Amino acid sequence: RVDSLLAQPILQAKQTDLQAPKLFEDDYIKTLGNSLSLKLYSQGDPITLATASTLRLLANNTTIHSFSQTWLSAKFSFRDYTNPLSYGLIADRTGARGLILCVQAFVLRHLLLKNALSVDQNQSITINVESRTEALVDSLTEILWQAGEYRGATVCIPYAGDACFTNHGEHYVSDGITERLHMFEFVDLGKLRSFIIKCLPYFMKEHGVIIFLYSLMLSRTLKKLIDDLDHVRLVGERDESTIEMITLALTGRALHYLHNGIIDVDSNGNLMEKPQYGVKNRSPVGFLYCSKYDEDSFWHKQEIGSMLRTPKVPVWLICLNRRYGIIFSTNVNLLNNWIYENYFQLHIYSGLKKQENSCIVSIDTRQQYPASIYGDLFEENDHRIPDIIQLLQTRWPGCIIENIEDILHELMIIF
Repeated sequence: RVDSLLAQPILQAKQTDLQAPKLFEDDYIKTLGNSLSLKLYSQGDPITLATASTLRLLANNTTIHSFSQTWLSAKFSFRDYTNPLSYGLIADRTGARGLILCVQAFVLRHLLLKNALSVDQNQSITINVESRTEALVDSLTEILWQAGEYRGATVCIPYAGDACFTNHGEHYVSDGITERLHMFEFVDLGKLRSFIIKCLPYFMKEHGVIIFLYSLMLSRTLKKLIDDLDHVRLVGERDESTIEMITLALTGRALHYLHNGIIDVDSNGNLMEKPQYGVKNRSPVGFLYCSKYDEDSFWHKQEIGSMLRTPKVPVWLICLNRRYGIIFSTNVNLLNNWIYENYFQLHIYSGLKKQENSCIVSIDTRQQYPASIYGDLFEENDHRIPDIIQLLQTRWPGCIIENIEDILHELMIIF
């Protein structure tokens, strides 16, 4: 069905939009946006029925129903600048939380690379408003550019006014967003960044996360995304950000496997009918996964490759029992010298509003501690390792967390 939609001829679309919203509303955007380098007064390419239908099918597997209300209201919004966690985007416990925290991981990556995080002796982090806004711009730009294989990217913006097409049948129900999109293609990274700066208000208000998801899908190109997904949709049955969506944002490709490279032979040495594509290059930010649910065994049993376990900067998106979060170190050189990993601190950020202060864990890897060391924390007949320890040990085998009782209590509150 998707292939047939892509094969449809391009429909005659509306060429002008007199009610298009202004793109210059913020002082920061006016200052950093170079209006001479980009013609924002052009309308871009209006979306067609075929493209709109394919986007909705790949995202939700339907052109009748659209995104849930929580997705529709999701946006990239920072905490108040006076908040102790002012570097963080707000990510409520909704389906869009995973994608928002993917962008948060890239925001921290750019803040670390630019040495924009100020850490005091109590490990509290301070940051100025301009630095975090610039980091968000750089993050959105990098994610889209990576999805376009560093050769191009597409940004879609919904314009006010009528839909770009109206001659659709009963198999397509308008959602008020997708059919108003105008698409802008870029082959120059600098111009892409300038456009993101000018259009940043779109991503920071209602529908912002959906607009970014559509831009990410279009940057990958729909035909490649169809091959990547192989009949799997990006928004899961529980309305969550699927692992395929997460890997699309983290690596530029929607992946079913988390190992390094390509596996094309089975354990018996026989050639597979269909190769298993994993992560080709060292990821800008990392990913760790652990789940106690039987339905997640496909992902839980996979060994995450070093490309994701050892990213370019010490920032990891984590998925712990279907809940997403971020762990990161303020020492940008943590992964460049094994000595730094003997004993170090990690910050945990959940994105939830109820997390009011930094959650810091001290990790000791100087000895290989047995799993039974944590047995005393539970009843005699329950000797399982705490879930957070299982997750961290996928990256640092045998590690121990200091003051584990306090950390577990705090995680129950903020995670």
